[in-house]
Amino acid sequence: MARIFKLKNYSFTTKVIFSFFLMLIFIYGIRTALTIPKIHSENEKDVIEHITRTLMIIKNQFMIIGKSIGMQANLERELTQNKIANEFLENEKLLNSFTKEELLSYLRKNEYIKGCSLQIENFDASKTYGEWTVRVKNNPSKAYRKQKTYHYNFLLDNKKNIALACSHSSLNPGHSPFEKELKKHFHEKLVFGTSLSESKTALFWLNPEFKEYDTPLYSNDINIRKSRYTLSNLSNVKNLPIGDLSLKELLEADEKKPISHKIDGKEVLTWVINLSPNAKNNRYFILIHSINKEEIINKNSEDIIVLLNETLLTIAISFLLILFLFRRILKNIDKITRAAIEVNQGKKNIRSRVKGDDDIGILGHAFDSMLDLFENNIKTLDKKVEEKTKEITKSLEEKELLLKEIHHRVKNNLALTIGLIELQEEDVQDEKTRKVLKDIQERIFTMELLHRKLYESENINDIPFKTYVKDLVSTIAHSYDMNNKVAVSIKMEEINLNIEKAMPCGLILNELITNSFKYAFCKNEEAKLDIEITKDKETLIMSVKDNGKGLEGEFNELHTKTLGLKLINTIVRFQLFGSIDYIYDEGAKFIIKAKVEDI
Repeated sequence: MARIFKLKNYSFTTKVIFSFFLMLIFIYGIRTALTIPKIHSENEKDVIEHITRTLMIIKNQFMIIGKSIGMQANLERELTQNKIANEFLENEKLLNSFTKEELLSYLRKNEYIKGCSLQIENFDASKTYGEWTVRVKNNPSKAYRKQKTYHYNFLLDNKKNIALACSHSSLNPGHSPFEKELKKHFHEKLVFGTSLSESKTALFWLNPEFKEYDTPLYSNDINIRKSRYTLSNLSNVKNLPIGDLSLKELLEADEKKPISHKIDGKEVLTWVINLSPNAKNNRYFILIHSINKEEIINKNSEDIIVLLNETLLTIAISFLLILFLFRRILKNIDKITRAAIEVNQGKKNIRSRVKGDDDIGILGHAFDSMLDLFENNIKTLDKKVEEKTKEITKSLEEKELLLKEIHHRVKNNLALTIGLIELQEEDVQDEKTRKVLKDIQERIFTMELLHRKLYESENINDIPFKTYVKDLVSTIAHSYDMNNKVAVSIKMEEINLNIEKAMPCGLILNELITNSFKYAFCKNEEAKLDIEITKDKETLIMSVKDNGKGLEGEFNELHTKTLGLKLINTIVRFQLFGSIDYIYDEGAKFIIKAKVEDI
């Protein structure tokens, strides 16, 4: 699993793609970190400027629409008034011929008069005849506007007065469709393109009698609300989206800068546009537009994501284009890399086969030429090594044969020495001298046996120590235990030792085993001798135990007095660099630890 995450295990092309991918992430992260704050600030500024410009346009359009509605109303009213006056003048004779009931019935059928209040009255000198007059009174139900009534009196020959009282709307029958069309156009303009779903727009008339400037204008109570303001049908909300803003804050607001405040815990921006700047007596008509500030941030985030994705897509397309343009170079580099890896694994006949006149082609050709030269040199070297190996093998065989011959002659010389000692021993009458010669003879035999094993061994550097120990024990037992009364147990592994270690170990075993046969079993009918030899990586452990009477004193005191123990101690400490321990365990037990290299 760890191999997957090691970049060195992948091809050059993969490394290039992976490196570019990391660079892509790095550039994306840097651009995000540098762009987001700037875009947030600029987008918020752009949204605010866009809304402000749109509101100014709406204000200008509203002024134009207001003037258009007023001009149309006045022109149509005057035209209708003139038509009614002309109707009376042209039909004066006919009107004089009607009775009161006939006159009322005739006039109510007239399309210009039927919307007015009609009465037949007696002559009144205080009234103006033949001209239109106007009367004005307050009408709170009409958004705090003044209600105008237009009056016209026409005197008949019988001193009867036809009194007309017409409202502004009855004199403007074509005004309502015209006003609706203009309002529809204006309402469409109010839903301007900020693409913010939580934007709120409200138009309202302010009650001229409301004078509490520092009191929040907004109210949920319908009765209180009616006493303060009236909401226009052009609004897309059911109440004012102004929160706790007071009338003073609304009237003093800069229409080109939004008011930043909170509504229900949310940050909002609110524009206040006075659509009646020349209003008298507090008769204001005001436009309120409010947006959620968080929605601007969210919209900015969407724009940022789109921008960053476009950047990422542009970089990715550029990268794919680079890969397409340089695919041949990358492919050739991969070939050279794979060839180098396989050559490093020992495959000498591999070639990259990269061709071309560019730098990579030249590199591939040089690489293949170098491999050809390398392979030829290896073949030449292999041939020379083979010839030299044959020469060395032949020389080693000759030397091994010569070394075996040397061991054979040493073995023969030692055997001759033993024979001479035996002949000399027959002429010696002194028992002490005979004993000394016997000991010398046994020690020389130990060495002779080693040279014999080396001569017989296939590897002259290794002595099969287990066979050697068995032969040594057998020879000593044959000399001192002709009746086979001693039960000998040998436990050891198959161990190979060179002559430098086998010789001292053999001398030690010879001394210990000989001493056991000579001194331990004099009065022991069930004599036992246990030999155990083990070896770990660097230490050879030899244990020799008998069930005899043991030493007559401490080993540290005796090894300086007897030649055999002195020889054992010297060999162990100064030749094998080991240690020797003696314990009495129902007989003498020696444990020797010797330092030997691992073979």
